Amino acid sequence: MKTYITKPSHLRPKWHVFDATDKTLGRLATEISSLLIGKGNPRYTNNLLTGDYVIVVNAEKVRITGNNKAQQKKYYKHSSYPGGLTEVTLERMREKHPSRILRTAVRGMLPKTSLGRQMLSRLKVYAGESHPHEAQIKTFSRNTPPKHRTKVVSEVSDETAVNSLNIVETENSIETATPLTASEQVEESVEEDTDQTEEQPENSTEESVEEDTDQTEEQPENSTEESVEEDTDQTEEQPENSTEGEENSENAKVGE
Repeated sequence: MKTYITKPSHLRPKWHVFDATDKTLGRLATEISSLLIGKGNPRYTNNLLTGDYVIVVNAEKVRITGNNKAQQKKYYKHSSYPGGLTEVTLERMREKHPSRILRTAVRGMLPKTSLGRQMLSRLKVYAGESHPHEAQIKTFSRNTPPKHRTKVVSEVSDETAVNSLNIVETENSIETATPLTASEQVEESVEEDTDQTEEQPENSTEESVEEDTDQTEEQPENSTEESVEEDTDQTEEQPENSTEGEENSENAKVGE
């Protein structure tokens, strides 16, 4: 089994949109940073940009927890010159640069390397409700497979679909059975063959019995008819013989 190594061509970043209205600053920042790093991506590796793009709107309406936090929290920067330290409170920062509050919180949660700076460049924060990335969202936010994978589509024609289903029609309803497997089809064909072989002897025996009965029925009728004819012939012959005998006897008496 080969070890899988992620390549830049395997990565397809998506675009996510967040509305910061009444969202807690720290919790929103942690969710955004995890998407930028790409820790939830199965192809995550620490040497590539495996994260996604994130768009945040209404950044000026983000919620800050704590008592008097807007005056206590301060942001610092230095000009690298003596006396060049500048500090700004969170309340002042929200008035002048509301998008920097969330951006600064997310930057503190990313790696302090060149790769971390590239991750931060994928974060788009806007103070208002609109953003100019509608085209990117429509194009890249769909769940499309990576380039190195080919999507396999199983196409089944109508004829094969009809042939694979056994349609059983009843008087009141029509029931469609599930497709039969190869083993079931073989069993059915074997059963049909056995039924045919069983039906053939029965039919032959029935036909032979019927022929025998017909012959037996025909024979008695013929025999009875022949016997009746013989009896009638005998009865017709007997009176003739008797009359001849009587005439001979009378002639003999007269001669005497």
